Amino acid sequence: MKIVKSSAFKAIAKSSFFSWNAGVLPALFTLFAAVCLLAVGHAAKAAEENIIPNQEKTDFSRFTGETLVYSIKWDPPWYMFFLPSMEAGEMTFKFQGIDQFRGKPAVKIVITARSSGTLAKLANMEVRDEFLFYSNPETLCAEGSVSTIREGKRMRRLEVEYVQDERRGNFRAFDESVTPPELQRDVALTDLPPCVQDPFTALYFYSTLPLEKGYAKNLVIGNDDKVLDVRTRIEKQDTIDTPAGKFKAWKINTNALRGGLFREDGDFYVWVSADERKALVRFEAKVRLGRVFGILKSMETAGVRR
Repeated sequence: MKIVKSSAFKAIAKSSFFSWNAGVLPALFTLFAAVCLLAVGHAAKAAEENIIPNQEKTDFSRFTGETLVYSIKWDPPWYMFFLPSMEAGEMTFKFQGIDQFRGKPAVKIVITARSSGTLAKLANMEVRDEFLFYSNPETLCAEGSVSTIREGKRMRRLEVEYVQDERRGNFRAFDESVTPPELQRDVALTDLPPCVQDPFTALYFYSTLPLEKGYAKNLVIGNDDKVLDVRTRIEKQDTIDTPAGKFKAWKINTNALRGGLFREDGDFYVWVSADERKALVRFEAKVRLGRVFGILKSMETAGVRR
């Protein structure tokens, strides 16, 4: 299966989601999902055999029960100077631990996105999305996912299943705005790399790596019916203030990658805490319609909240 480079995300960014009339609000949550791919970009002519499989066996049990909550905001472009920075909503990550997927033990991560604040009222759009991700307990290679999309009148269910040892999978998309739900797409995934990860679970895998200035890592990320070559690189360390506290954090910058990510001259940054947890504490991106950013609102681990 051909690995898709960052142009796939440029296509997302150029879609009607980024038109005000089409609805700014779902665009922000789409962008946040892309942010969770860390620093997506092309891996300079990287062929499939050169991509590092994520097959290290690691104990991820320390994340069980952890809940991360992010506040999402939007800054309008300069020509909308009459509009202030606006709250867009909230996203929650929860590492639930071992569950079952297709009859096999799997790590389950639950992501929810909820719209709120001024932007939700202005866009007249309610977002209530839920993403369930299932991965191999030892490697965090993806087993599959179920996404429930509720964005205004848009009601969809997306299902992905991977058979990693056979390097194949399946993607199906349903329109749930009709009864019974209508199958819109049914795509067979073939010739997959040895280990594909979903974008959110990859964050936890990334938290186990030895981060330092200049550190680079290639990951293979599944996004619906596509497989993406993801390259990450650490630029420097910053101090980030959040409602959850002050963090020393590694800055991951995709500014140097070909053509930017969300616009030809766009910038895309994420910050990962420079402590043992290596949690995503902030992100920031320029898009066609202004700037979107998110910041860690709260973190709960083993019953301890900060």
